[in-house]
Amino acid sequence: MAILTMLNQVFVLFLLMGIGFILSKSGVVDKKGSDQMTTLLCYIVLPCAILNSFQMEFTYSMLHNFAIMCAITFGIHVFNILASQLIFNKKRVIDNEQKCVLQFSSIYSNTGFMGFPLLEAMAGKNGLFYGSAYNSVFGLFLWTQGFLLYSRKLDKKSILKAFLNPNIIASVIGLFLYCFSLELPGPIYLSVKYLAQLNTGLSMIVIGTTMTQISFRKMFKGIQAWECVVMRNLILPFALLFILYAIGLRGQLLLCSVIPAACPVAGFSVLFAKLTGKNVAFPCQIMTLSTISSLFTMPFILGVISLLL
Repeated sequence: MAILTMLNQVFVLFLLMGIGFILSKSGVVDKKGSDQMTTLLCYIVLPCAILNSFQMEFTYSMLHNFAIMCAITFGIHVFNILASQLIFNKKRVIDNEQKCVLQFSSIYSNTGFMGFPLLEAMAGKNGLFYGSAYNSVFGLFLWTQGFLLYSRKLDKKSILKAFLNPNIIASVIGLFLYCFSLELPGPIYLSVKYLAQLNTGLSMIVIGTTMTQISFRKMFKGIQAWECVVMRNLILPFALLFILYAIGLRGQLLLCSVIPAACPVAGFSVLFAKLTGKNVAFPCQIMTLSTISSLFTMPFILGVISLLL
């Protein structure tokens, strides 16, 4: 029954992605519109979803689990970084720019746009609460090690961006309110709640619109792109699942650790290429391939998780 519930939730999310794909293909939503929705999600909707997830009754056990999630997420990203450097090394990938894209795409998953809707669908408000811990650590790695892969330099500006990211700020404010059992004033709480409710639908639609930005004829070519997708969508998630299960992680903590780690390639792979003046075609190809492949890999991984819970 648990497997059927999970599959049903995943199917709903992919239907929403399909709507985004159709809207983009039909010209109802163009690239500019997709970019504007992405900005709305990153800077307004997702921070509100994070802040809203902290509006619950304080318990020491939840706070303890939040700290555990931060530690687990740190370990996940260290593991991913080491694995990506081992697989996509200088001997196997001669082109340095491609090597950086392959490593980044293996390490960083789409935790915000796909991870949060899935966590909410699978674990409700607790899922978003634990997801906030995951996303905070993810953001720090993303804007330091992740950005360094593309820019080859780490400056004060990128470090400042890591700590001033709206999603991390929302996590800090939310955790403060949670620890001191403070509630947002009525009108503010309702505004945050309504904006948070946009997260799932809008996230999936945005992902659907980005899938039309690369030629399907070119998309399936290139063995290294496929190697990266297999790494991101299957090998790393299953390796992490069995490691975490072996060390005794169970229940919602196991579910909420593996779901964001099993999501397809992060859209930041394309965004960072744009920001640093790199070719966006290769990261866009990998991201689209990974997202399409997740139609099959995500239900499979969720099915395995449900058997272990």
